[in-house]
Amino acid sequence: MKVAGHHVLDAGPREVFDAACDPATLLAVIPGCEAIEQVAPHEYQGSLVLRLPGVGATFRTFVRLVDADPPHAAGMEGRVEGPMGTIAGRADFGLTEVDDEPAHDGRPGAGSDGRSIASRTLLEYRGEAVIQGPLARLDSRFAESLANTLIAQGLQALNSHLIEASSTVAPASGRPSPREAPE
Repeated sequence: MKVAGHHVLDAGPREVFDAACDPATLLAVIPGCEAIEQVAPHEYQGSLVLRLPGVGATFRTFVRLVDADPPHAAGMEGRVEGPMGTIAGRADFGLTEVDDEPAHDGRPGAGSDGRSIASRTLLEYRGEAVIQGPLARLDSRFAESLANTLIAQGLQALNSHLIEASSTVAPASGRPSPREAPE
């Protein structure tokens, strides 16, 4: 199974990279993630629920960050194990700051929620995995489509998380952000 794609996130590369290494953020944005913990520097384990038509199972996950070049790029090697089989593979991602990329609404310099942002990040990814056990019986196009759907959901959730995190930080002017302003 192979996946590749890109997504523009409404935060700078450093914020995106740090979020991708933060267990609390990962728990919040990975579809089906029920638990995750950092067990060593750049190593994580957890559990997630995978629901397919007529089937649902909990899988143990193991992920290791490799070839890291913060905040520009990294690779992730991992394994997902459960009663329906295993998925083992590697994904690589690159982060590039983009200031002049048109926003999701077509306006330059605005985030997906329409607010002005200082910088945005183009995240490009590619990955390959081997599926074994009963999961391997899935049609390869279905498996890739499912993987791409889960990745898109995760990246949308990550972007929402980054927007939320940036809206709670006070602007450089020293004035509180709208969420911190007294009512």
